[in-house]
Amino acid sequence: MIWPLAAVCAVVALGVRGPDLLRRASRSCGPGPRTMLALWTLATAVWSASCAALAAVFAAELLGPSVKAVLAACLSVLQALERDNAGWGVGVSAALVLAAALRLLWTGVRRGRAGSSWRRSHHRDLLSRARRRLLHGQRVWLVDSAESGAYCVPGAQGGVVITRGALEVLSGPQVRAVLAHEKAHLSQRHHLVVGWVRLLDSAFPRVPLFRAAASEVPVLVEWAADDRAVREVGVRPLVHALGALAEAGRSRSPQVLSIDGARPVDRVRRQVAPLAGCRRWRTRTRTALVAALVSAPLLITVASALAGVLLPYCDCAAY
Repeated sequence: MIWPLAAVCAVVALGVRGPDLLRRASRSCGPGPRTMLALWTLATAVWSASCAALAAVFAAELLGPSVKAVLAACLSVLQALERDNAGWGVGVSAALVLAAALRLLWTGVRRGRAGSSWRRSHHRDLLSRARRRLLHGQRVWLVDSAESGAYCVPGAQGGVVITRGALEVLSGPQVRAVLAHEKAHLSQRHHLVVGWVRLLDSAFPRVPLFRAAASEVPVLVEWAADDRAVREVGVRPLVHALGALAEAGRSRSPQVLSIDGARPVDRVRRQVAPLAGCRRWRTRTRTALVAALVSAPLLITVASALAGVLLPYCDCAAY
């Protein structure tokens, strides 16, 4: 039971201490926002997969250490439950996995239906209040509203939405910065990453890793989109656009990614006073180390499964 115990400890450590590890990794000499998005996504996926694998490992341990026992469990569940009086353990593991899967499925269906309903309603609203327009070489929905705002909606019926009020307060370069920011959200599919972590946090709100990811990932996607806009247009237009639209989307739906989201003041400070750069090898080394630590629970869980199935025990050596 050494390997399963090590796997449990690794999974608990990632779930509880993982957020601190990832937050420290993003500080001085840390990777950029796109890499941090990948690390947060990796951490949440590893934790979820490790928990599912752990349930299978404990079931295999209770059913017996040999390949014969595992095969017998697959061929005849009833016989496996009767052997070694392990039925209660298998039943508990199966019940936990089933409950978690149903919880995740139910939350995903509920959030998916709510999102689809909102997008249909939003599209009807755009058809009545907005018109398609080519703005700086990009097709957008131009809303005839005095409110200043810009955001993007994923999907075939979505796209970049900008209001007449925003065009009135923004200069040409600032509009290009806003469009580049929203285009980055769509092209890099940030809504999928944000939706994934919010789904996990909604389904399992007591897991510290999921709670932290739901807080950090929306900020990171804004940073990544900001960096894309800066590369295309420059720092000054983006900073001024953030200032002009800072109050625009306080009542915006969580279904959209808006130019004014995720603490605009911090985003401006990040662009105006960036952290001192580090040597590339140091950043890559730190990123590789964090990725290895994040992946460790799944690797240990897989090793535990292989050890339970492949390594012979003394009572099997005679066969």
